[in-house]
Amino acid sequence: MKVKRLLLGTVAGIGLVGSGMGIASAATYIQRSNALIQYSSSSLRTVNNSHVHFVKANSNYAWSKNPSGADAIKSASGTKWAFETKYLLPTTHAALGKSSHDMTNPQAATYAGKYLFVLYAPHNTVGRGFVVRYDTNELNKMSFNATQNALLTKPASGIKVGPQFTVGHGQSLAYDQKHHSLWMWRDRADMKPTATSTIQKISSSKLKPNKAIKFSMNNRGAMVPAGHNLTFDRSGHAYWWGISDGKVKIYRGVFGKRTVKVSLTKQLLAKRTGTHEQAMGYNPHNGRLYLVSDDSIQTLPARKTYGRGSLKPGDIKYTRFHSGREFESMTFDKSGHAMLLTNRNPELMRSTSRY
Repeated sequence: MKVKRLLLGTVAGIGLVGSGMGIASAATYIQRSNALIQYSSSSLRTVNNSHVHFVKANSNYAWSKNPSGADAIKSASGTKWAFETKYLLPTTHAALGKSSHDMTNPQAATYAGKYLFVLYAPHNTVGRGFVVRYDTNELNKMSFNATQNALLTKPASGIKVGPQFTVGHGQSLAYDQKHHSLWMWRDRADMKPTATSTIQKISSSKLKPNKAIKFSMNNRGAMVPAGHNLTFDRSGHAYWWGISDGKVKIYRGVFGKRTVKVSLTKQLLAKRTGTHEQAMGYNPHNGRLYLVSDDSIQTLPARKTYGRGSLKPGDIKYTRFHSGREFESMTFDKSGHAMLLTNRNPELMRSTSRY
């Protein structure tokens, strides 16, 4: 879909996003037209992914078995997966001595070339957070101990800490490789639905929003809420997933210069992976989407969601874990290995094989 077709809405208004470390301003474009392509219930069909299991999130998540070194997570059933610690991330409650920069609650991670971007949403600044950019060339040289102690009082080589801004819940930071841009939702911290949606573009150098698009989605008068997770395919199409009437809905969109256009994939999934829609990932090496909940992942080919869709139950793979850990986000490195962001303690774990 060409960008010219997207520039349909009346655009007006400039907004400012405040920051706890000065003013982080960004132009906000307001799209007046409905961003969602209309559909009828009769055009949708449900795929019976019966081998997918709902995993209830723990009331208290488990900690890493080795919080000061390497850990491992292995699948318990379904498609075999194994993850090992790649980066043990800093755990300071006050990066560079600032209490507003608590790094114990990462919510999303994504790669852009040699850089790893991690979004943090401190518990003490609800709805606000910050991005840290890690140069993986430098990170690869650091010991677990050195990484843990980085940023306690002064900047560390290859690590840049951005200013605070409004991040909402913070689960959706993702990189669009086609257009070389970082995006994330500005949702509510409690993830409750809103009548309008805001997607914001994040500067990879200044680590703060440099643009936002505010829009609404409704289908034949029924409100469609914003997403809370996000990923991009090789063509620059955005994807996110949510739950409606107990079924999984996957949305596909294009973020233009000032407007957004969204379509609901024509196939619903009968079963969800778990309590929380923690993340969505896309692996450019196999063209598959990954829907992530705690200890539970299902994956499907993105191309079979196009148009009227051609997904079959056999196209969907599922994996169950028994780690008890919180699965925050999933991205993929340039070799096609899955990179799983987990908490307690914060770490990025790399799959032992490509999937």
